[in-house]
Amino acid sequence: MRIFKAPVSKFFSQRTTLGEFLQKLTKLPEQDLADAAQKGAVWIQRNAKGKTLRIRGLKEQVGPQDLIQCFYDPKVLKLPAVTESECLYEDQNYGIWIKAAGVVPQGSQAGDHASLLRYVEIARKKEVFLVHRLDRETEGPMIVGYNSKAAGVLGDLFQKNLISKTYEAIVLGEMEVGSKQTIKASLDDKEAITHIEVLASKNNQSHLKVTIETGRLHQIRRHLDFIGHPIMGDPKYGRGNKNREGLKLVAVALSFQDPWLKKIQNFQYPSKLTV
Repeated sequence: MRIFKAPVSKFFSQRTTLGEFLQKLTKLPEQDLADAAQKGAVWIQRNAKGKTLRIRGLKEQVGPQDLIQCFYDPKVLKLPAVTESECLYEDQNYGIWIKAAGVVPQGSQAGDHASLLRYVEIARKKEVFLVHRLDRETEGPMIVGYNSKAAGVLGDLFQKNLISKTYEAIVLGEMEVGSKQTIKASLDDKEAITHIEVLASKNNQSHLKVTIETGRLHQIRRHLDFIGHPIMGDPKYGRGNKNREGLKLVAVALSFQDPWLKKIQNFQYPSKLTV
């Protein structure tokens, strides 16, 4: 990745267009710059104060005191944009959207066009906000905030473990059908608790129902690997569990008390996982 960063005053003492400034700064073709900006790789800090925000159009006017950054990464820019996603529910505060396996929840400095969040922004024609994450390889429902206040309220529910999250997974090795187990193993020096129930088992694989009380990085994947039953298709954790189909982990349910409707909301996403 090539990072370009400079105030507009480096080349211009008067207002100009973003495109003119970026061509001076990067020496890249206008078409490449337009693509990078549209996909979220260009950022502006107005008057060197306040928040740094994405700026997507090369015709946008910029002034000498504006600070421009371009995170140019051809690998990111070549990623395919999200073209569809199912919405299970929405109101004025949030939506429940299905993130496909292989799709990132949100973008990075080098682009956001391949993220679920950007897809929802385009689909609903407004800024939306991340409430929580699913691993890139994991499929299932995600809550997307439709305004910053709502996202903060819902994010607080996650922080307080007031949102129930249920998953299903196919793991390596046969386990006793109907058996239940709680895994308490700290991750990154933080408490992590995972509950599992064996739904089916055959052919050296087991189908699990998984619920978590905490939300540590790769918690389910790391915990299942820790007990010797890594998730099939996990590219990072486990041995003997690799495949060509991808990670066999799906988020299947979200349940929480809606802060505005004052009632329990249960969102289900049927899993197609089998052993």
